[in-house]
Amino acid sequence: MRKIAAHYVFPISTPPIRNGLITLSDDGEIVELGEMQEEAEGVEFYSGVLVPGFVNAHCHLELSHLRGQIAEHTGLAQFISGVVGTRSKFPDDEILQALSLADAQMYASGTVAVGDISNVNTSFEVKAKSPIFYHTFIEVLELWRGNAAELLRDAMRLLNEAKGKNIPASLTAHAPYSTSAGMLRALAQHSRHMSVHNQECPDENLFFEQGRGALYQLFHGQAAPPFAPGKTSIHHTLENLYSVEKLLLVHNTHTSSADYDYAVERNRNISWVLCPRSNLYIENTLPPVQLLRAKGASIALGTDSLSSNHNLRMLDELKCLAHDFPGIPLHEMLRWATLGGAQALSMEHALGTLERGKRPGVVLLENLNFEEMRLTPDTSSRLLTKND
Repeated sequence: MRKIAAHYVFPISTPPIRNGLITLSDDGEIVELGEMQEEAEGVEFYSGVLVPGFVNAHCHLELSHLRGQIAEHTGLAQFISGVVGTRSKFPDDEILQALSLADAQMYASGTVAVGDISNVNTSFEVKAKSPIFYHTFIEVLELWRGNAAELLRDAMRLLNEAKGKNIPASLTAHAPYSTSAGMLRALAQHSRHMSVHNQECPDENLFFEQGRGALYQLFHGQAAPPFAPGKTSIHHTLENLYSVEKLLLVHNTHTSSADYDYAVERNRNISWVLCPRSNLYIENTLPPVQLLRAKGASIALGTDSLSSNHNLRMLDELKCLAHDFPGIPLHEMLRWATLGGAQALSMEHALGTLERGKRPGVVLLENLNFEEMRLTPDTSSRLLTKND
């Protein structure tokens, strides 16, 4: 039995507890949760805030070797070209070392679960051994080439390989601009849980509304889709993924109020995953956080990959949002980084909140501004309990 206390405990499912106390079994299950009445022997008291383990709803672990390789603020089209042209230029041992280090650093800083994108099997061995829970989205990039059947067979082989290593996995599309309607519908027949990049830059909407822009030019000479004025990229996605039960829409930096309303009319079970530091890295912009809040969206947070970020610490995503949206309460943002991600991965029964009977991991946040209950540049995070 272990007793952990701090100035505040944020259960997420209930209001914060001042001088909160968590009692855990030897295997990390929460036995009791409440207020510490007086100093007691055997209690570990920390100066800070205790929160559930973080859930990173969007990551590309297999790109960890690309840290610092792609220039910032070049725009999405040039970024994609950079990743495609660079990712295979490294030896296997260097790639494995980079993703192993990234996995360990995520765990140490408090991440207990990840929604991870895979195009190849490079990260499977690390995921299979990691104390982090990974749901792997096997991503298909069709690029309008008309070879959907072949790509689907390859994706199914990769899916079966992941499951053979006891890695939970499902098929997904990459993005609307890289996936035909036929491929989206085919993937939806094989997968009920998908994660799709959505409206990451203005050119994505131009691709579908006007048939122009940098992303459209990437497909020059290929069978690009007909454009339809007034129909943004989210229409292409939702018109063809209507049978998907759980859908993660990732980035959403250029999602409008009308786009949001259209999407939730089609699918009520959408998690809106934000990766603010990646958006700043690539397009130097941020998602419409206040719009999504006003709409009552189910928000989750992700780090994206080290090809478009400086680290994979979820706390730094929170710091980024706290800096640019200082009016958002800490409790609300922490919900996005914990329960929001757990819901996105359909893991809310086990993760995301500090409640009796759950084993969500306990993370300590130190060096906060307690008077204003805000994060500071010096705030740090570390996992206090093992989650394996």
